Amino acid sequence: MEHEGGEFNVNQIEDVRRLWKLCKVFLLTIPYWMCYSQMVFNLFLLQGLHLHVRFDHFNECLSNNISDEIKSKGASANLCDHLPFIDYTDKKGTPPIPPASLAAFNAIFIVLFLPLIQKCYRFLSKKGIEALTWRRLWLGMLLASLALSAAGLLEYFRRKNIAECGLFRQVIGNTYYDASPGISLLWQIPQYCLVGASEVFFVVTGIEYAYIESPINMQGVVMGLFWLASGIGNFIGLALPYIFYYIDDIWQPKEYINCSRIDKYFFILAIFMLIYSFIFICISKCCDLSLNSVIVETHQKRNNSEPESASATPQLARRRTVRPVNFESSVD
Repeated sequence: MEHEGGEFNVNQIEDVRRLWKLCKVFLLTIPYWMCYSQMVFNLFLLQGLHLHVRFDHFNECLSNNISDEIKSKGASANLCDHLPFIDYTDKKGTPPIPPASLAAFNAIFIVLFLPLIQKCYRFLSKKGIEALTWRRLWLGMLLASLALSAAGLLEYFRRKNIAECGLFRQVIGNTYYDASPGISLLWQIPQYCLVGASEVFFVVTGIEYAYIESPINMQGVVMGLFWLASGIGNFIGLALPYIFYYIDDIWQPKEYINCSRIDKYFFILAIFMLIYSFIFICISKCCDLSLNSVIVETHQKRNNSEPESASATPQLARRRTVRPVNFESSVD
């Protein structure tokens, strides 16, 4: 082993450098995880509980009992006021759709979309367009921004429908929820699918990047750091509603959902994610983070003659290698 005048050999020094580079990339993923926690684990479910969860009794409206002031304001009206409601808690009809069940569309979309996108990568590679790591991460952020925008748009129309037609009181489990009488829960499917597409580009790429770029004797540590960044982002996401509570009345975590403007909250997060995606590109261009590479799949088996050095490329059942790409030419 070659030494640089100390007790650590060249491979060990290189491994530490690569680990430090990976840590910097993981820090850049925290804003994504912050927004991701608001989508999947928090507000999407809360929004679904206040949408129409049945297939019958749509568009029952009590517009005659609503003041003209509330109607004219629409989604911006103060829905904390006493509004008339249609009581459907004691009536029989179609069984309700569990709002949490729509998260299955997220998983289904990932399963169906992931093989398709791998074929798209190969097709684009043949056309001279490489699926660079930073491009895939950037697309994941853009799709997350679209998912948040879709959720904000749905919440806007939910509030508008309540302002025009009143509330639809429904029971889910043993809890009463004042929902929109004319906006179905199924309208959440597009935003869940967009989150799934975002995970295919961002999360899957992040895991591949973390595993391949990590030193071979630090792969477990690196994967732990990757998910640590996810945990930090989720923790910040839990604190976000309370931050907005003290800044403005956009989101009041302890209050009735219709008293909060979570449509604005969704749009703020969407704009933030969009802006940050371009900041991420600038950082990836200015800093040497090894994001200007493309993951290439090969079907070669591992050669026994390859050295088992700490800096050797990790091998999978199907070997994956990282091929650097000239950044300037790829941009052009």
